[in-house]
Amino acid sequence: MPTESDCIGDRARRRGRNSSGEATRIKLITVAETMFADRGIAAVSLNEIRLAAGQSNAAAVNYHFGSKNDLIKAILEYRLERIDRERGRLLDDALSARRPAELRGLLEALVLPQIDSINRGERHVELVAQLMFHGYAEPGGHAWILADPTMTEHGQRLNQILWQHLSKLPEVVAAARLRFVYTSCLNAVADHQRQRATAAGAPPTAVFASDLIDSLAAIIRAPASTHTVDAAKR
Repeated sequence: MPTESDCIGDRARRRGRNSSGEATRIKLITVAETMFADRGIAAVSLNEIRLAAGQSNAAAVNYHFGSKNDLIKAILEYRLERIDRERGRLLDDALSARRPAELRGLLEALVLPQIDSINRGERHVELVAQLMFHGYAEPGGHAWILADPTMTEHGQRLNQILWQHLSKLPEVVAAARLRFVYTSCLNAVADHQRQRATAAGAPPTAVFASDLIDSLAAIIRAPASTHTVDAAKR
């Protein structure tokens, strides 16, 4: 049976998504995403977000989201649906074209949805990287959605297949290697977005993305040294 808090959450979601409030809700999400990415989460108040979004109602952010943490979750969920849908399409293409799927095609399904997000001008990847690497997130929480694809439907499929490419490694090494691939991908894409916004010498995004995929493939293919294997046995 749903708890009282579940019912309250459902009412809040319905309230935020009615026909008159949806445009306001999305405006608040996109403005907050940019402000958090530019200045940092701690430095931005809900009132500043409200004013930047052109909302005169002092309770607008609380009305639609409830708190800063709930607003952050809403941003992540809003962007994630499209990213995971694109990931699923790329993964389907990789699996239908060749059996077994080539590693590069699998990694395109990991990388390219994030690249497409920054090409659309979204600041989602930067925000998630900030959450991940600056102490705002607990492992397994909402901020891990991009860094840990296993938290999404198509990410789970991708993870299972990538795991097969690491099957010759000790299990503890394979798990660490795959986690490194995910977090390195997220951080690299976020850094590239910042670099191309601020530095004249940023590589073209197509070159960056292709080289990132090459680099992640090399991480997965690299054998474990005898030192690592011995350490894993201890």
